[in-house]
Amino acid sequence: MDNQKDKSIRVVRGENRFAGSPNNDLLINVDLEGERKGLVEGDRTVLINLQERFDDERQKSTKFRFSGKITNIFENSVEVRSNYQPFTNFMYYVNAGEAALNDFLSPGSGVWSGYPQYNEFSFCRVEGISGHTPFVTKSAGTYNWGVYISYPFENDENRNLRNRVDLIVNNSPVSLVNNFEVNKGVPYYILNRIDKGKRLITFYCGFKHNLQPGDWIYTEDEIAGKRLFEVYELGDQALGNEENIFSIFNYGFQDPLFNDYQTGNFKRVIDVNNTGETTSKYYVRKHKILSTINDAEVTKMAFENNPFPLKRQLEYSASTPNNVQRISTKDGTQSYGFSIERDIDISPLRDNLERPITKLFVTILNKNYMGWFNNPQGNDTAIQVGWDMNFMEKGIDSGWWDVNNVDNQDTIPTGSYQINNQTFYYNLDLNTGSTLSGSICEFNDWEQKETELSEISHKISFNPQILFNNSTPQLPNGYVYKPHYEVDVRVFSDYVEKGLKSEVDLIPDYSYLSDYSQEWRWRDIYPYGFIDSDGNGVDNPFMNGAHYPFRNILFLISPMEKNINNNNTIIFQPIIDDCE
Repeated sequence: MDNQKDKSIRVVRGENRFAGSPNNDLLINVDLEGERKGLVEGDRTVLINLQERFDDERQKSTKFRFSGKITNIFENSVEVRSNYQPFTNFMYYVNAGEAALNDFLSPGSGVWSGYPQYNEFSFCRVEGISGHTPFVTKSAGTYNWGVYISYPFENDENRNLRNRVDLIVNNSPVSLVNNFEVNKGVPYYILNRIDKGKRLITFYCGFKHNLQPGDWIYTEDEIAGKRLFEVYELGDQALGNEENIFSIFNYGFQDPLFNDYQTGNFKRVIDVNNTGETTSKYYVRKHKILSTINDAEVTKMAFENNPFPLKRQLEYSASTPNNVQRISTKDGTQSYGFSIERDIDISPLRDNLERPITKLFVTILNKNYMGWFNNPQGNDTAIQVGWDMNFMEKGIDSGWWDVNNVDNQDTIPTGSYQINNQTFYYNLDLNTGSTLSGSICEFNDWEQKETELSEISHKISFNPQILFNNSTPQLPNGYVYKPHYEVDVRVFSDYVEKGLKSEVDLIPDYSYLSDYSQEWRWRDIYPYGFIDSDGNGVDNPFMNGAHYPFRNILFLISPMEKNINNNNTIIFQPIIDDCE
């Protein structure tokens, strides 16, 4: 077939087509509009490179979709007994034979004691408690814990804190107590000692000091007419304590404030010639909640478990108070996955130092709807908070952890319900905008860097109206866990940018102007995908206009005595060597 012929156009008069056909005038409209556009030379406003376009969208995106894994590890070690029958029927027993025998010889005299089952600590319950509040399967992931996203938005510089140290000196107990506001700096107590023939004054700090040899400390109290002292060395004769212990050289100070067991506070100073700008600030970081408990989807990881053994036992019907045979679980090995279904947009947010957001946090809060824990005991909140210095080697600091101490409380509201003539308490779900306390931090204007000195811990306690401590020897009542887990969404550079006041332009709005050097100081924010030589940077997956950070969380639930055998409580007298 002739393609050229098929595409030709012929105009035929009507009378030539068939007889009687009229002749008509024909008009063909010609469209003068084109479908093509000429390329203007120098027009480069449109990206045509796919990789460049992807990176451009990535750098402009401020939305984040979080997911992660929670490895739930805990030591279920506080033995209890209960006067509430459904709880008694549901425990992991340690004296079932003895209690059953007593009950057989004298009905009603058997006292069953044991541990709450794994279900009370897991992130997804698999069953309820018979005779107690009904169990709803679709809410399995919200009975015990709530998972949220938060960000640091404010500093609390006036938070009241307490550092207590119990020592044994020459066979006599000594308690050193320092009550202070966090803005006063790092708490310490002093020991004079000799190291390699050098006379040193050693400071034992309540939390990390963040010092280096050559730095200076500014003491709140004037000592020997001075307030500034140079750091000589870190640590003492023990191993691995450089973060909490340091020494200054003793030039012959006679001031009693440098005597053994004196307490006080100090601040870190970088440059003794510029103390006004190089003295650190101290505060408790506060968090604001950005999501709700229903935004988090928590599920079991199908085939992943933690490496610790699963502890189960068969409770025979003859050795249970309700004569029902079952299998009870003391410690589980399950890991959990979580995803946040709400997009977190950081563009309108500023952090606690009025800088662009670089860190968000996965915040985990105990809920305990079943009611084993969290009786507020007359307070507005049931969860108590503390930092490293509030956990002693043995026992607890009764002054800090007292239920009537307002300084150990946080703004976590509680709810309650009644069933079987008993009242049960639980922590209410947090709303967006709710606030929680966080870590003790240090910020130095000169180096433009925030350092976390001590993480916060939450303490949950058994409801004393229903559960009674039956441990031998008796352990402190309750467990602690860490609530906040950091996720980097941007990263500040590891060096400080500087520019003379009169010679720079377009500096970030969070820059610091030094009167001492007459220059601006700031740290740049690395672009997404850039990793420096020290491994600093963020390279999360990016698609559909959002970043997808993943956080692997090791979630530890510990009894109150969590620092056993870390330190020696016996303070020996200094040894004088041959150099003296």
